[in-house]
Amino acid sequence: MLPEVGSIHQGTVAAIYPNYAIMVFPEGFTGLLHISELSDRFIRNFAGYVKFGNIYTVKVIGVNPEKKSVRVSLKKITALERAKYAKNSPIPPEYIDFSSLKAKLPDWIKEEQ
Repeated sequence: MLPEVGSIHQGTVAAIYPNYAIMVFPEGFTGLLHISELSDRFIRNFAGYVKFGNIYTVKVIGVNPEKKSVRVSLKKITALERAKYAKNSPIPPEYIDFSSLKAKLPDWIKEEQ
């Protein structure tokens, strides 16, 4: 089933060409991300902006039922929409270490008094 225009999805870049990329989505459809949908600014090097294998949050701007594909845009998604769909990965507890701050805290307190 194809998504609706305006819906937001996360997809992986599966192929890069000079002016566009093909994205695949976990929902089973493919999408075309054209260079004109990256930014309102001029983009000279598409491959310098979009990387193979990266996951991007995009907005669907067109649907082609015959090809079972969509056209997507990076520039039409707002920062708030992008943040809502971003995956937060917590830091594993074994990497959290405040011992150096704990050791310096008494010195900092003395300096401030």
